[in-house]
Amino acid sequence: VCSPLRGRVYLRIASCDRFAMSPPVGTLHYIEQTLYKAEKALIVAKFNGLALDQKKFDAQKDARKPEFIAKNPTGKVPYLETDMGCIFTSNAIARYIARCRADTALYGKCFDDEGQIDTWLEFCTHELEVPLMTWVYPVMGLMEDIPKVTADAQADVKKALTALEGQLKSSKYLVGDFLTLADIALVCALREGFVRVFDAAFRKAFPKVSAWFEGCVAMPQFNSVLGTVKLCATTEKPQPVLKEFLPPVRSEKKKEEPAKKEAPKQEASKAAAKAPAPAAPTGDNSVAITAVGDQIRVLKEKLKAEGLSGKKINDHDEVKKLVAQLQAMKEGAAAAPVVPAAAPAAPAAAAAPAAAAAPAAGGDAEAQITAVGDQIRVLKEKLKGEGLSGKKINDHDEVKKLVAQLQELKSGAPAAPAAAPVPTPPAPAAGGGSIDAQITAVGDEIRTLKEKLKGEGLSGKKINDHDEVKALVAKLTELKAKQ
Repeated sequence: VCSPLRGRVYLRIASCDRFAMSPPVGTLHYIEQTLYKAEKALIVAKFNGLALDQKKFDAQKDARKPEFIAKNPTGKVPYLETDMGCIFTSNAIARYIARCRADTALYGKCFDDEGQIDTWLEFCTHELEVPLMTWVYPVMGLMEDIPKVTADAQADVKKALTALEGQLKSSKYLVGDFLTLADIALVCALREGFVRVFDAAFRKAFPKVSAWFEGCVAMPQFNSVLGTVKLCATTEKPQPVLKEFLPPVRSEKKKEEPAKKEAPKQEASKAAAKAPAPAAPTGDNSVAITAVGDQIRVLKEKLKAEGLSGKKINDHDEVKKLVAQLQAMKEGAAAAPVVPAAAPAAPAAAAAPAAAAAPAAGGDAEAQITAVGDQIRVLKEKLKGEGLSGKKINDHDEVKKLVAQLQELKSGAPAAPAAAPVPTPPAPAAGGGSIDAQITAVGDEIRTLKEKLKGEGLSGKKINDHDEVKALVAKLTELKAKQ
């Protein structure tokens, strides 16, 4: 028995014409290459008789604009810009548009329907979209094709479609005899598959899913957004990755970074000012980064199912290749905003010695911190796979060396300081910058020490009462009081 809807408040207007004449709910920003994510909300708006403005999002240019970061700090696209703020991720936007009207039942007729719809939305995201886009994105030129990963993704897509086939054998739509947001989301996610890679032989195994899909896309609300959907006749082949989705190329200047860091700070800052070119192609690779991350997860799950674990999974050639690709993309994304176009026109920065240190430790330092952190995690996972644990891992020479390097980077010191560390200026003159760096460094020391003591068998009060821990905590408290 369906329980009544509860805890939901709706704006109800009796006439659909009143909706049609109402102003747009908001502006939907989308990336052209992943349009299917925005199409969910556009089709829901058609069913609900609501208007939505649309604006194409240029990941290469718009993602760097301060106004975009200010209104959408997560950087997720698509996003819906409303008078009340931004809503991001495709399913959240579609839910919002569906809930604007309660009388169309797109979000169900009762509370239990809502639960079923949410279940299928989660299924769509995690069980279907991840493997399907791992298969389809190489065909669209959005990421590199790795045959073994693609084969695994195809198997996972078949598994998801088998679950859908079973559900549609007992009902016309996913949540009964009426269409809901669950159907809209899954049809939009499946469209690229039906158009590009699901040929007739593939579709033959899923007759219910195919009939349901064709019935949905034939509806005027779908057709007005998707147009005429022509089913795949021949499976498309992978294409070269589009320029804007290529991972950043590691230039020669990157390889020379360690040598440059030994030079005086003024030379380093000049070199940084002269090197805006590498930042240009990086742009916002959020789509490609997400896709490669999904590839890694899918591949690791498969290797785990084959009996591999720990070190063997991390040392697998395909995993290492994908991890290297992901790290390169993340480094490029982190470095891109550091080189603004107006940077060469700011020679006045030389007048402030403290300010000169900031650019040197800014973009490059952030990329290095991320890279060293990743190295530590990979190394710990490797040692864990070799049978080490707790104190033995933390006391490993390579781990200690990397942790020291990470702490040094976080404190804002050069990567290879042969000379003594930069002296800490008095609190009033420092302006809070070096105090913050010291607080971060001491905090890292405390965490490292506690992890070490935990590995030695101490816990709880005994760790907190340890002399070294107490001394570091007192130092941290003193630093925070100076802020």
